[in-house]
Amino acid sequence: MNKSILAIGFCVLAMQGCATKNYGRQGVVTDFERQTMSCREIQLEQAKVQGYIQAVDKESEFSGRSILSFLGDFGIGNVIEKNAAMESADSRAYQLRMLSYERRCSEKTQAVAAPARPVATAQ
Repeated sequence: MNKSILAIGFCVLAMQGCATKNYGRQGVVTDFERQTMSCREIQLEQAKVQGYIQAVDKESEFSGRSILSFLGDFGIGNVIEKNAAMESADSRAYQLRMLSYERRCSEKTQAVAAPARPVATAQ
């Protein structure tokens, strides 16, 4: 009897560990990136961070895994994991914004994106 209760308890504990969601982390902007990234590359990295944030939001929606994790730790593990993932993404997004500002990327893209004025013709 005791062995079967122990086995069931171990299985429930193992299922709970698998139920906690894992999102990964966004790395900080390295010195190499800071020195070599062009404005275009900065924009691409900003887009990747936004995609990561959207993926974390979608993955963190309520699911069967949420129920299993709630049984083990009342869902605290998923909340902590999401907060850590979003904090890393926010940090990288901020660093990329500051790098873009330092490089004056918004001025360069506005100058390139600004439409040419039509030349007036004499009639």
